[in-house]
Amino acid sequence: MLYVQTSRAPQQGDRARPETDGGATAPCDFGPDFGPDFGEAQVQTPVRRPGRAWVGVVLVCIAALLAAAGIWTWRQEPFAGDSVRAGRSLGPNTSGSRGSSEQSAAAAGEAQLPQGVPATFRTWSVSNAGSGTLYNLGSSECGSDICPTLLRSGADGSSWQAVHIFSGTDTSSATGTDIPTVQPDGAVSQVRFADSQVGYVYGGDLWLTTDRGASFAQVNHPGQTVLDLEIWAGQIYLLTADGCVQGLCSGPLYVSFTDRVNPSAFTMIDSTPVRRAIDDASLVVKDALVVVQTGRGGRPAAQPWTLVGEDLKVMSGPVVCGGNPLEAVTITADTNSDLVALCRRDEDANAFRVLVRAKDGSDWVERSSGTLRLPPMGQLSLAAADPEHLLVSVGGPRGGTSAGNDARHTLQVSTDGGATWTVPDIPDSPPVNGFDWTGSPGGAEFYAVPRTTPGYWASADFGRTWKVVLPAP
Repeated sequence: MLYVQTSRAPQQGDRARPETDGGATAPCDFGPDFGPDFGEAQVQTPVRRPGRAWVGVVLVCIAALLAAAGIWTWRQEPFAGDSVRAGRSLGPNTSGSRGSSEQSAAAAGEAQLPQGVPATFRTWSVSNAGSGTLYNLGSSECGSDICPTLLRSGADGSSWQAVHIFSGTDTSSATGTDIPTVQPDGAVSQVRFADSQVGYVYGGDLWLTTDRGASFAQVNHPGQTVLDLEIWAGQIYLLTADGCVQGLCSGPLYVSFTDRVNPSAFTMIDSTPVRRAIDDASLVVKDALVVVQTGRGGRPAAQPWTLVGEDLKVMSGPVVCGGNPLEAVTITADTNSDLVALCRRDEDANAFRVLVRAKDGSDWVERSSGTLRLPPMGQLSLAAADPEHLLVSVGGPRGGTSAGNDARHTLQVSTDGGATWTVPDIPDSPPVNGFDWTGSPGGAEFYAVPRTTPGYWASADFGRTWKVVLPAP
């Protein structure tokens, strides 16, 4: 993961520029095993979102400048060698000719009129665009297949419309109880909006809308496969990777940037190799902070990364974590912008230390050790409305099921900054596959998305009580 700290909050149209991480040198990652030399040569500068997630082998377009013709053409293959360079902005495809696949993609993105919510709709991802506007990407039945379907609510989730149905996308890895985070070519499974007008859907592909989801256009980007995208105050960060096949990526990872003013032109900031193939990666962005995390098999694959200036640096972890990497790093949604993270205890891999770090880069402070225990059934997701109100979930489709009392513990809340944890009042039986993602848009609100049951969960009282939101007209 990446972490960025700047001397002022980013302004619209500015790219966040971080300061140092206060001596971050020790490696710490999502993998269960890593050697003592793991931190060496982890950051390099060739030429840095969920959260939460599922991406596979991706159909990508590589930009090659034809000097003689003076135009851009794009090939359907990963970026290779030195074709991806820092500071190089990749804008929309402006070629006058299109292949059949490009024509199909253009047709899939054409403007559609709003319609009622399909009866078969199931939530995959939720994005709060502010001012009571929510977007909800999920699936609906299209004949014998399913189609990614985008809903919009202008009433804070009390009523919905279907604004775009993506036909012809690859949904081969989007159903069932074992959904890879790394999705295949042509897939879309996540949604992020900068405001009520401008937003993205992504999976293997990256699509942009500037008209509230009515129409979409595919966006060119560094790297082969889109892993995550996160937005804060008009600042848009994209995480991509090369070498992605069958749900795994061998890297390198790329972090790119654009803003609300120019949302289709991403500029690569820096890249880093990965020591071993990963099956998950995410960004966390808030103010001038950016965190990049990678995972494999529900565990950290490496210590998170931070963006220092325009370089990716390994993020330092506290001594109490020993050789266990930080994971589920998040940033409080309130004005404090503190970092909150977990690390596993050596004596019990299902028990966690809860750690807090001020945004000024001071040392990590341990809030509890072993109070939080989670079932061993997948990836962790941590959300923080403020330094005191935290929410954690575990599960998702990436490994294991749980039942009975164990399933109830897949979602837990803290009202004292992680010192103690409780199981909240839940509106229904807990999903046996747990939760894919939890998040907080600010205030007293929390969201949680179970991948294998309809709708999403919402709380307006810091996670104490919950309701299941089943989108309807």
